Amino acid sequence: MSKLPLRLLLPLLLITGCMVGPKYQQEAHDPKVAYSGALNADTTDLVDWTAFYDDPALVKLIRTTLDSNRTMWLTAGRVEEARLLAGSVKADLYPQLGFSATAGGGSAGTDARRQGSGVDGGYFEVLGRLNWEIDIWGRLRHSNRAAQALYFEQQYVRHGVQVSLVAEVASSYFLLRDLDNRLVIAQRTLASRQENTRIITARFDEGWTSEVDKLQAIQQEQVAAAAIPNIERQIRQVENALRVLQGLGPGPIERGRPNTEQQLTPEPIPMGLPSQLLQRRPDIIAAEFNLQRLTERAGVAVAERFPTLSLTGFLGFASPELGTLLTGDGAVANGFGGLAGPIFQWNKRRNLAEAAKQRILIASAERDQTVLSAFADVDNALEFYRTYTVENQARQAQVEAARKALELSMARYNYGYTSYLEVIIAENNLFGAELEESATRGQRLNSVVSLFRALGGGW
Repeated sequence: MSKLPLRLLLPLLLITGCMVGPKYQQEAHDPKVAYSGALNADTTDLVDWTAFYDDPALVKLIRTTLDSNRTMWLTAGRVEEARLLAGSVKADLYPQLGFSATAGGGSAGTDARRQGSGVDGGYFEVLGRLNWEIDIWGRLRHSNRAAQALYFEQQYVRHGVQVSLVAEVASSYFLLRDLDNRLVIAQRTLASRQENTRIITARFDEGWTSEVDKLQAIQQEQVAAAAIPNIERQIRQVENALRVLQGLGPGPIERGRPNTEQQLTPEPIPMGLPSQLLQRRPDIIAAEFNLQRLTERAGVAVAERFPTLSLTGFLGFASPELGTLLTGDGAVANGFGGLAGPIFQWNKRRNLAEAAKQRILIASAERDQTVLSAFADVDNALEFYRTYTVENQARQAQVEAARKALELSMARYNYGYTSYLEVIIAENNLFGAELEESATRGQRLNSVVSLFRALGGGW
């Protein structure tokens, strides 16, 4: 290699600036999205989830999930794997140095030596080896950039999993507290109807009312009784789902504040601008890095259609005797340049390059679809929050009216102004209204969680 003139090596280094293949350039998006709500709040920096959720039990659940969830472990492992692979690919840009040492010997006849078979005498060799692929067409640089893009993509995939897990735990927790409230409503309703059954049965025994009223009271009691195990099944299912998210087996979940005391964020709900959404949604950023990675991989495919130039050098000592190994007569210094490339492969490499370019178009369409879905998520969450707020207010008024109607119906029945059927209708109306009010309260809380996730979380 020392015999290769520097004036020949310099042009080789200069032509490494010639890169073939498509060049990645991030597109400027103008989604022209108009949300249904006002856009006067800047939410570029969202609050951290530990400040967003103020229920200590919920915060503990989220922390445990982020520490122990198996999906989080997998994504963290993929991030580390991508980082190590990126470092490995980057090393290909530089000369590779190595060494070899050989010692041995033997005997070979004259005819064997003429054929180059075997060694007659001793053989000792110590060599340093240099291998360097000159990146003329940018194949190695494209590979390096693709590996870096994969690393960043995996980081944002992990970020997206974090946001989703926080939202999923919060949503399941609010559902659990809603089911707890529904269970209390069912148990309270059952106790009230059991008392009605006792009173009406006593009246029937005295001959003051008909057996139909007694049977209707028993029926109403059992309707409430049947609702309890149904709710208990759902509670167990949600508890186990939360335990799985935490990487735990079946068991109970610690409760904190009821849904009536949950305060997730100050009013008004932050809404942000579309341009900000593009900058913080982890799935959008991951999709962008995926597009960049595939663009660089297409550059690799194009570069592989051209010849490769490699430099190889040997520097060391070789001798038939160990005593003369390190003398001047045993010195070895060789340098070689090699050029290799395809001639005719039935369009194999051209088709591979075209297929890589098609993957760019596919990834671009997927990125655009991710962007559109993100804007839809935000708009849906905003509308859900608005409508569930209005609906829950109506449900609260419905509960108050149903409770007063039941009181009046019971008074009318006790004084003989109406049949027990009116009481049954009033009881069912109140029971249904209380369950619906509890459900819409939980759905309103979950709509805020959905908005928090749609806006990209708080990291």
